[in-house]
Amino acid sequence: MHVVLKYLLQLRLVLLAAELLGLLAVALIFEIEVTWPMALGVLGTMTLYSAWSWRRWRGIQDVPAAEFVRQTVADLVALTVLLYDTGGPVNPFISLFILPIVFAAATLPLRATTAIALLAAGSYTLLMFFYQPIVTHSHQLHGHDLHLWGMWYGFLVSAACVAMFVARIARSLRQRDFALAAAREQMLEAERAIALGTLAAGTAHELGTPLASIAILAADLELDLANHPAPRAAVATLRTQVARCKDILTGMTADAGGLPAQSGGPVAVDKFLNDLLQDWQQARSAITVEIQMEAAAAPVLIVADRTLRQALLNILNNAADACQQRVAVKSRWDREELQLEIIDDGPGVLEGLREKLGREVVSSKGEQGLGLGLYLAHSVLRRLGGTVVFGPPGTVGTVVEIRLPLSSLLT
Repeated sequence: MHVVLKYLLQLRLVLLAAELLGLLAVALIFEIEVTWPMALGVLGTMTLYSAWSWRRWRGIQDVPAAEFVRQTVADLVALTVLLYDTGGPVNPFISLFILPIVFAAATLPLRATTAIALLAAGSYTLLMFFYQPIVTHSHQLHGHDLHLWGMWYGFLVSAACVAMFVARIARSLRQRDFALAAAREQMLEAERAIALGTLAAGTAHELGTPLASIAILAADLELDLANHPAPRAAVATLRTQVARCKDILTGMTADAGGLPAQSGGPVAVDKFLNDLLQDWQQARSAITVEIQMEAAAAPVLIVADRTLRQALLNILNNAADACQQRVAVKSRWDREELQLEIIDDGPGVLEGLREKLGREVVSSKGEQGLGLGLYLAHSVLRRLGGTVVFGPPGTVGTVVEIRLPLSSLLT
């Protein structure tokens, strides 16, 4: 609404300049007597009021609707006073009464617009009965009637104001509505992510007991199978995976509700990537990983919390699950942005599902996946100002492009 107020004040200054030019023209060309002290007083007062209004509201973004009503009423009063002393309904500038109504219709609620329209109609009606007649010594210029020339000039001023300012005001309001709609969508996504986080916290708490039971039983089985190497190795792997699950749950509990500065320390962006990719490679040793790292500037220090690390791991794990043999990871960073490109050689993602991944809880793994990992990864990256884009479908594989501004992570 701050931008709308700026357009309103600019519109007023244009109208004041047009009115002054019109008064000079009728005084000099048509020899009409103008009460200059009154006219200059009204024009000067409105100019000062505009300057005061701009100084008062210049640094405030959320200008209340009541202020626009006051500004519009001031314009109607000033126009009524000018028209009263210059012929009333005979003055062609009477058509300017329509501009405050157009502005109100484009920016104000219906009730305020109705009040402005009634005030303009009432002012017009009063001028039909109370006004100072025009005193002139010449009614024509080159055979054209004074009133016709005035109507022509008034039309030019009104058309220019509507084309230049009212259209801009309407566009600014549409942009504001789009921004509000986007903010509401982000709020709904945040609420959904919070609900999922609450559910995950409860699930983590409930999983503690069965995981402990599985670990005890696996340890007993490993002892019982001491003379059977193959089953004993499988049980050992089971114990390792259970221990990993418990570590993950312990980390979730420790980091729950933590701020980035609390759940992570300053680290260079290249070291953060190296540690992340090394840990992921160790967990995914069965696949071939190709890593390319390119630096467009010296590494900067960032504070990366556990949620960012987990979000990137979720996307990397999705690529590992989808690939046949190979995953390529290309990274590039400068002082402002980190870019990651993750390419797998899997079957790719269906076009219909591609638009939903990360925006809805859906999975391309069928019954083997829940779809939560990619959805939460998108939520975390969007919270940090980043984007996740699936590249165009190719012959083989899926391309995931991640862009993350570092401004929110810099120390």
